[in-house]
Amino acid sequence: MRRRRLMHVVRGFGTGGTEMMCLRLTRHWQKRFDQCVVSWSGAPNTLEAEFRGIANVTLEMAPAGLGNVARGAWLHTLIRRDAPDALLIHIFGHPHVIAAFAARSAGVRAIAAMAGNPPPQTVGQRRHWSAILAASRFLRCPVVSCSKAVEREFNNLGAGMPVGSAPIPNGIDDDAIAAAVDTARNVRSKSRPVIGMVARLNEIKDHATLLHAFAYLRGRHVEAELLLVGDGPLRRQLEEQAKRLGISMQTRFVGERVDVLDLLGGIDVYAFSTTRAEGFGIALIEAMAAGIPIVATDVPACREVLGGGAAGLLVPPGNAAAFAYALSELLQNDARRCRLVEAARDRVKREYSIDVCARRWEQVLFPASEPANAMEVRCAS
Repeated sequence: MRRRRLMHVVRGFGTGGTEMMCLRLTRHWQKRFDQCVVSWSGAPNTLEAEFRGIANVTLEMAPAGLGNVARGAWLHTLIRRDAPDALLIHIFGHPHVIAAFAARSAGVRAIAAMAGNPPPQTVGQRRHWSAILAASRFLRCPVVSCSKAVEREFNNLGAGMPVGSAPIPNGIDDDAIAAAVDTARNVRSKSRPVIGMVARLNEIKDHATLLHAFAYLRGRHVEAELLLVGDGPLRRQLEEQAKRLGISMQTRFVGERVDVLDLLGGIDVYAFSTTRAEGFGIALIEAMAAGIPIVATDVPACREVLGGGAAGLLVPPGNAAAFAYALSELLQNDARRCRLVEAARDRVKREYSIDVCARRWEQVLFPASEPANAMEVRCAS
């Protein structure tokens, strides 16, 4: 009996949240499925080597210069060749509709698309997203939201979700992250405290408020360093802001990195300053697993992940003074840090482990069927 074949479609092999989620699922399933990971755009390729290092996984990249429709035709040919049992699309929008059409026309029975962010707020964009949901319903392609907060926002569109849609929170290998970060922490040369954030430097996040909050801290003579991991279109603007605030010497922009776990080992308080457009924040649960106390913006996604504030401090959106006060509280209050860290690790284990996440995805992709390893279990017994 052949193993099930699963095909993933990602926007590219960059270090974005959806690409990292695909990487984790692919690793988790390497002993259970034969997998193919398709790069829709062909770039960037930061994670390509990590994908290639996974057993029973092949990679395919869309030829350069193709438009979305031509990519759909190319994907249709690829699907006909590989005959996957299921297609998991780690993109929401026109590409996922085109990929779903390619899969349905090629005879794939199980497909699903991941939605990593809530719908936009402008009327025109919300109509556009409603049309995408209508196309998804027609193609019988469930849209799986990365959080309950995102699912609520989709339901508020009033367009109706495809049958089989359900929220599946992102997952991480929490034990491996904790071990790697503890190792990095043990070899750290302690100096002044470090406040850190790992995220794309784009309009979905709110690094500007964090920079203002850090300037407040420095103004109160709190000795600390700010570490910003990630890159994006707002980098130059944020670097200029740090200069204007007089904190450029204490703020490090280190760009996109593959050694994030080592960097987490050097962070004393994790800051997650973001906007209502935040869908989940994989970096947030990584910090929880790493045992770093957290201050985050009180938006629906963060409130959900942090259990309403039980696993991290929540501050009002855009309020730099409140953010600075919360950061100062965690830098100075050892007992509170320890309580939050313990609650966060327990919550990650219960809700956001890769084991839990993968089981939920399997229920969507292979409903009402025996587990993929049922044959192996029977043979072993």
